[in-house]
Amino acid sequence: MLEDSLREAAEALPPGWSGVFLERVGSTQDVARAAAEAGAPDRSIVVADQQTAGRGRQGREWLAEPGAALLLSVVFREREPSPWRYTSLTSLSLAEAVEQVAPSLSTAIKWPNDLMLDDSKVAGVLAESTWNGEHLLVIVGAGLNVQSAPEGVGATCLRRVNAGRPVDRGELLRALVGRLDVWLGKPAADAHAAWQARLWRRGQRLRLADLQTETVVVIGVEKDGSLRVRLPDGSERRVTTGELLV
Repeated sequence: MLEDSLREAAEALPPGWSGVFLERVGSTQDVARAAAEAGAPDRSIVVADQQTAGRGRQGREWLAEPGAALLLSVVFREREPSPWRYTSLTSLSLAEAVEQVAPSLSTAIKWPNDLMLDDSKVAGVLAESTWNGEHLLVIVGAGLNVQSAPEGVGATCLRRVNAGRPVDRGELLRALVGRLDVWLGKPAADAHAAWQARLWRRGQRLRLADLQTETVVVIGVEKDGSLRVRLPDGSERRVTTGELLV
């Protein structure tokens, strides 16, 4: 894999952020959670070059060889119990970071928080949260396929769709943090509208796993992260689990 500036970027984040770079981890989520429990402040980021036991939605593995992906987990601390806000802010900011670094690309967000290039997954975002009655701790993990992607799982990578040109993971990390700073400073309604404008296949008919119907039409996403769909009989429903399938 090509050398890039990931370590440099992780160790020199803007004011208000703190970062650590690790060569190899089982899961950035586990490292970030341990750091948070030991007192790591809000907006701490754990970045890794290789991940051997990462996890995605629905118990899936998220593994990556050295140099292949942007792998990170962010610690957010808040007084309001709204974990989906941070998940959606991260996926929105990651989508914008991709387009900033590779302007020829156009990303969409597949509910709940996968990044798509056309109909192929290029990144996943997963949040794990705890609420103690006073404070919310959210660990948001993200994995973005940069130089390569797993085979046979409908995934792609930036290099593949960027005319074979390599993309620097350090540039992506700096762009991501910059966009997070912007959205964290804006009203939640503005971020939600920007996220929803990127909703993958909005208004189109898709299958929704776990729902006992042939197809649904994707209408939109509520502020709590639930998906609003129209059923074949014309009725609408909000769902919180399942996976959209073409």
